[in-house]
Amino acid sequence: MNHLIMTLPFIMYSLAIVFLLAHTDPRRRQLSNKTDNTTNRKFVLSVAGRKLLAWSLILPFIPLAAMANYAGILMYAGAVTVIGWAVSELPTSVV
Repeated sequence: MNHLIMTLPFIMYSLAIVFLLAHTDPRRRQLSNKTDNTTNRKFVLSVAGRKLLAWSLILPFIPLAAMANYAGILMYAGAVTVIGWAVSELPTSVV
């Protein structure tokens, strides 16, 4: 249980980053415009900003490895995978 408590803030951080990346995805925005969706898509990130956010998803591995929390590393890697899959399956109007 201790590993989950230590890993939970990192999982919440990755959830926020993945939602932000999905919200600013140009392909999702293009698909949303094609389907005549009226969602507000004024928040745009540059390509460099999106890459920086994507690379920031590996930052939680550093403190987890420093604390020798190997179970937490596995839980975080699995959680990021599931979060990314779940967010990509959400319709454009939700994200």
